[in-house]
Amino acid sequence: MPATESNTFTGRKIGKVIKYIVFATNILAILFLLLSILAWTILPSKATFIAYLGLVFPITLFVNVAYLILWTVFWRWRYALVQLIVILCCWQPISTSFPIHFKTDKLPENKIKVLTYNVRGFNWLKGKEARKNPIFDYVANSGADIVCFQEFAVSTDKRKNNIITEEEIDKIMKDYPYKSIIRLGKARKNSTYIYGIACYSKFPILESRKVAIESDYNGSVIHTLDMQYKKVSLVINHLESNRLTAADKKLYKDFLKTRDRESFDEMSQTLQERLSTAYKVREEQVNIIKQFMDLQNTDATIVCGDFNDTPMSYAYHTISKGLIDAHANTGFGQGITYHENYFLVRIDYILHSSSFQSYNCTVDKVKYSDHYPVWTYLAFR
Repeated sequence: MPATESNTFTGRKIGKVIKYIVFATNILAILFLLLSILAWTILPSKATFIAYLGLVFPITLFVNVAYLILWTVFWRWRYALVQLIVILCCWQPISTSFPIHFKTDKLPENKIKVLTYNVRGFNWLKGKEARKNPIFDYVANSGADIVCFQEFAVSTDKRKNNIITEEEIDKIMKDYPYKSIIRLGKARKNSTYIYGIACYSKFPILESRKVAIESDYNGSVIHTLDMQYKKVSLVINHLESNRLTAADKKLYKDFLKTRDRESFDEMSQTLQERLSTAYKVREEQVNIIKQFMDLQNTDATIVCGDFNDTPMSYAYHTISKGLIDAHANTGFGQGITYHENYFLVRIDYILHSSSFQSYNCTVDKVKYSDHYPVWTYLAFR
């Protein structure tokens, strides 16, 4: 066989191999995208793999969009059409995860600003640093009518070399005449601090009840507020953490730098163990919380807090049933709320019943904690 014919044959063979690889990866991408939608409804305890696919939904979506562009550029219209149909089948998850709404200046006079913020124990700062924490300036100047804290921590020891006390925070939050602080987990012997969920409000807090879920550091609280002559259920959640240690996060960070097989295997095994356990615990927690929510006999409902789970998860979908996601309804973009150690995800939410209309949901990119604060305006319809 002449050299030119041999080269042509080899070129065709390589071309076929590349073509098969492209088609195979496209089919896998479509399959993973469609399976990831099931993360909303399939119990993590029954199929943890589906929960993992929900976690990487943004990545599989990006790959599928890339294939749509590829087939369009090369005029492969049938393939492009199939790819487009697959993406459109995922429209609800897409619009929930990547909404496109622009802010409005037309806000009703009766608007209420709700702010939720996981403050990581105010970073456990002590002494003068604790009193000058920028979180306090941010919240005090936020103009929020209701402030919902997760990982709220105050000292019961009034010595100035300790973390900030409840009395000191009350002075900072002097514009909020009503408050509720609920301790989470078991009170430890000789403990000098209170750790849990707190609510500071300009509206009367009529009642606060802790939801009976098993957890050492996480929990849920249901408040009843008197807002503009209406009774409103305010649910503040801090669902089970994935319990990633500093060493676990370093493994993930190292893998992003090296991208070798050994670090990938070590990282994936560690993450799998942590995530699998946390998914199953959150499954139990949200089922209990949802039952409590359904028992409330009020005029409206607001649910907020740190869910420790993405919009493509069983936990999010269960809690948000019958409610409106303020970010999906009025926000823009992915709305990342957790930003530490290259973990960039939306896990903090404000949800509300149809009795409210939400406006201008915003994630403020202030790096005072490992979470960004989230706020929205609400108005009774």
